[in-house]
Amino acid sequence: MLQAIKAIIYRNQISDIRAYPWTFTMGHLLNSTYIILVSYFTYHYLIQGQLDSKFSKFAGTDDYLTYVIIGGLLSTISVSMMMNVSRSLITEWREGTLEVLLLSPARRSAYFIGTAIQQLYRVVIELFPALIIAFFLGLKLTNPDSSAIFGFLLFMISCFSIALVLAGVMLYTRDTYFVQNNLFTVTGLVCGFVFPIEYLPVPLQWLSKVFPITDSVFLFRDSMLTGIPIWESPLKIMSVLGLSIIYTLIGAYMIKYAERTVFDRSIA
Repeated sequence: MLQAIKAIIYRNQISDIRAYPWTFTMGHLLNSTYIILVSYFTYHYLIQGQLDSKFSKFAGTDDYLTYVIIGGLLSTISVSMMMNVSRSLITEWREGTLEVLLLSPARRSAYFIGTAIQQLYRVVIELFPALIIAFFLGLKLTNPDSSAIFGFLLFMISCFSIALVLAGVMLYTRDTYFVQNNLFTVTGLVCGFVFPIEYLPVPLQWLSKVFPITDSVFLFRDSMLTGIPIWESPLKIMSVLGLSIIYTLIGAYMIKYAERTVFDRSIA
């Protein structure tokens, strides 16, 4: 399994370098920088540093810029992770290599894990310049807790689990843009990346709890801003892990079902 993961990482990296060495990198960098700049100018020139009194209560901090910048960067990472992991199988189908992949002895889990790892270190490298800009514009991490590392791991697990479900839907419907764009719009709105979910109407707050990303964003950002260990929120940790397991099982079933039908459809 380890050899398969290494092979997938190496293949995907070679493909990225040869096919589009700058387009994806610049796209992610510009997107994250855009979020940071919009947050900065909105805070200083639109609302002129005046926040709703409820913001500190809901967010646990009065540092709006740091709150939004962390959420914006997490949003960029989540979109990149979910998009590239979920599109991997349908890309194989479009390029004519899916049948070879299905006949190979490598496990499908190794394929997706390798894709996720390669995407993770690529997007982290791409976001590093944006992070430097963020520190100059007001990002303050005065008291981060070491448990934030585990919080970030939970965040990646939640993104990965949703990506598996999305992969099955994409392969079955043979559509990428409509499915993924609608999902990213919903998660961007209800998962609390740039504002506390308490500002949402109650039905949308309920909807936000369907996604494991919501609580994982809270756990990571809260530990970075306040220094409170994520272990003090065991219910949220259990919620993230439980929902991620459910999404993973659903995604695994949907991928197997889509794989069985994709070739039957092409023959018919």
